[in-house]
Amino acid sequence: MSLPVPRSAYRLPAVLPALVLFAASSLAPLASAAVAGAAETAADYPPQHAETRELIALVDAAVGEVEAKGVDGACKEFHAAGSRWFHDEVYVFINSLDGRSLCHPAKPSLEGRSVLDLRDPYGKPIVQSFERETENDGEGWVHYLWPRPGAGTNFNWKTTYVRRAALADGSEVIVGSGRYQMPMERLFVVEAVNDAVALIEADGEAAFPVLRDKASGFRFYDSYVFVMDGEGVHRVNAGFPEYEGKNMLDFADAEGKQPGREMLALLADRDAGWVDYLWPRPGDDPATKKTTYVRKVVLPDGTLLVVGAGIYVE
Repeated sequence: MSLPVPRSAYRLPAVLPALVLFAASSLAPLASAAVAGAAETAADYPPQHAETRELIALVDAAVGEVEAKGVDGACKEFHAAGSRWFHDEVYVFINSLDGRSLCHPAKPSLEGRSVLDLRDPYGKPIVQSFERETENDGEGWVHYLWPRPGAGTNFNWKTTYVRRAALADGSEVIVGSGRYQMPMERLFVVEAVNDAVALIEADGEAAFPVLRDKASGFRFYDSYVFVMDGEGVHRVNAGFPEYEGKNMLDFADAEGKQPGREMLALLADRDAGWVDYLWPRPGDDPATKKTTYVRKVVLPDGTLLVVGAGIYVE
């Protein structure tokens, strides 16, 4: 997930897509709490789904092609229709670090052009997110709305895995590929929460509008970052804004669980962990099983905040 970047004047056509609610696959059982005193990272959660592992393997192989054959040689391979690189809705792209498209088999007309200000319908800066996501670790994930090939303006969620590749002259490029309506992974929400915590630690409550913003990297599929204070009041809840300002400490789900109290109890002696409960998807009524990753933040004035994001497992 990428932290927000400044907006530019560029916008895609103002299309408000009908979001397809995402049904996540079942997750393998995992420990319900983090190790006491330590937050987790996305690296602590290997991908649970074959689609995710296949996407990583494809991009890893594509990086090998680029590093061995250069951009032009690899791009020729990536343009081969029916190959592992380009079939159905699958394609591999290459971007320069200054935001130019160097290889785009699905839309060759973009090649050689700047796509730095390309945004999804909510204003999320896609290519800027690719660059920011790979800036420190050399790899990462970006979630955004994008039309399937040949689907016109019918937008769906797309998850793209990006990596930097080193060229013979010492420069780098970004190589990536994505899939539509990917199954949700725990690593995605751990990454989102950790980035949100970093933003809150840097900017305090000034970070809250960013967490609500659909153009930021904190809202994707049916996942969203929320912030609850130590009294149980929801300070940020982008998925259910009607709960902002309300004390949810005594809320109980259909099984009698009180997630707010469980979160505070969990974080009493540790920095992070997972809480399971029943909660509806945004825009839906029936509650379903949700597992949420939460982290503790203490502001300079001593205010305790719980920052979390979850995935639906049914």
